Amino acid sequence: MLQELRIRNFAIIQTLDVSFEQGLTILSGETGAGKSILVGALGLLLGGRASADMIRTGADEATVEAVFDSAGNGDLAEDAAGCGLSVSGDSLILRRVISRSGRNKIYIGDSAATLQQLALIGSRLLDISGQYSQQVLLQVENHGVILDAFGGNQGLLAGYEQAYEAFQQAARELRDLQAGEARSREQQELLQFQYTEIEQARVQPGEDQALEQERSVLQNARGLQERTWGAYQQLYEDEQSCLGAVQRMARDIAQAAAIDPQLQGSCDQLQQAAAVMEDAAFALRAYAERIVVDPQRLEEVENRLELLQRLKRKYGGTIESVLQRMAECSGALADISGGSARIEELQAGLVHQCDELWKKAAEISKRRRAAAETLQKKVASELKSIGMQKAVFICGITSADRTAGGAPEDCAEGLNRSGCDQIEFSIVTNQGEAPKPLSKIASGGELSRIVLALKKILARNYRVPTLLFDEVDAGIGGAIAHAVGLKLQEIARDHQVLCITHLPQIACFGNHHFSVSKAAREGRTLTQVSCLDRQERLQEIARMLGGKDITKTSIAHARDMLAQAGQEPGA
Repeated sequence: MLQELRIRNFAIIQTLDVSFEQGLTILSGETGAGKSILVGALGLLLGGRASADMIRTGADEATVEAVFDSAGNGDLAEDAAGCGLSVSGDSLILRRVISRSGRNKIYIGDSAATLQQLALIGSRLLDISGQYSQQVLLQVENHGVILDAFGGNQGLLAGYEQAYEAFQQAARELRDLQAGEARSREQQELLQFQYTEIEQARVQPGEDQALEQERSVLQNARGLQERTWGAYQQLYEDEQSCLGAVQRMARDIAQAAAIDPQLQGSCDQLQQAAAVMEDAAFALRAYAERIVVDPQRLEEVENRLELLQRLKRKYGGTIESVLQRMAECSGALADISGGSARIEELQAGLVHQCDELWKKAAEISKRRRAAAETLQKKVASELKSIGMQKAVFICGITSADRTAGGAPEDCAEGLNRSGCDQIEFSIVTNQGEAPKPLSKIASGGELSRIVLALKKILARNYRVPTLLFDEVDAGIGGAIAHAVGLKLQEIARDHQVLCITHLPQIACFGNHHFSVSKAAREGRTLTQVSCLDRQERLQEIARMLGGKDITKTSIAHARDMLAQAGQEPGA
């Protein structure tokens, strides 16, 4: 619940500190005293729009701060954890600072926060029912939320929403794959051609370099053969061969070394040279015998090199890039094949998921229809007690039918994030009239009473601890206002209720009563909020009854009203 409200330099409020208690708290005062300023200040803590115009003249910044009892508020703790915020302890402070410099600040507890986080956390602590609540009620998309809150369908909805999101995710994946498959199908022929062209060529790494070397040899085969055979003959076969001459020199020096050992080194060198020359001669002979002048093989090599050159020009300039392209084509073709299998898998899965969605949606719809019958009766009863005796409240539910056939991804047509139902509230305010959507109701007083009736009915299901009612007395008075006061008193059994009112018939039901007033000080207008004691409250009720001139009659009437409301003993 709201424990304290602290306001600094906001509108015409210079300094304000107010403590609140459990039960029904009334805030009253003359028109223009500043009651709407309090609502605006609290609205800032729900994420309302802030501007420098809200700062009191002469001040650089305005501050609104509220202390809430957060003990046992599981929804609050869950949302805070989801935002990365800590709400440990039994109290939580929300603070909003508006600066003329534009550097506005938001704090939740001790942590700086965003406007979205403030709106989320604030909505778990405080609900303001006023003109905004009426607008919410007029929006058809909110009617299902209200009916589900009454019917306690949150658990079923959570399971359905999870399944619905999984279906949508699978459907998105299927659409992406199908779009990709259509694009891939256009490319598949080209990919297959390129892969086949390279694969059939049976290209080998480094093959072009080896073939160029072989071509060079084939082109010069006759010259290579003549040169190597000639060198062999000069080294080995001729009568005056080089090898023979070296061998003779080696024998001569060997004989000389027998006389003078100093020549042994030269002898060894000549013998080694003879052995090397012999090896070279045999190698040259073998090479010459191996060389073949082969025009046919030369043509084959030329053709192969031409093929490789053409592939290199098409696919990157090197043998390595050609092989890389073949690998890329292979992978892309495999992806296309795998995508088709995944599409079939997703289509089969979507059919099953859709069956489950429709089953869940049907169960939710069944629960809603049962809840709608009960809610219609309860709202009609509540409206009757607050002056709308002939009102008939209707929860209209239109359910979509499943379409037969069609693509698997289209089988959820008619379903939305909350099921298969379109829900709209309508009302008959006068006997004999046709039902009208709530948006067609012109009377603000009627809308205020419908909001109050719904809040009264939903009070036990509504887990926001503090409810603020503003303009709940619009367009009513007398016995109807008394009945509205009774409703507020009943709601205050389960919630802390703050009510801004001009009507004494409502004010007399409060457990606590604050007066909002304006005063001039040093040439400036200030708003003040005072907690009234019993006598002051009696005077305020009398003022609300009779205006500025408080008489004995108005005092007596006020005393009687408080006594009937159980808030003050009679005279």
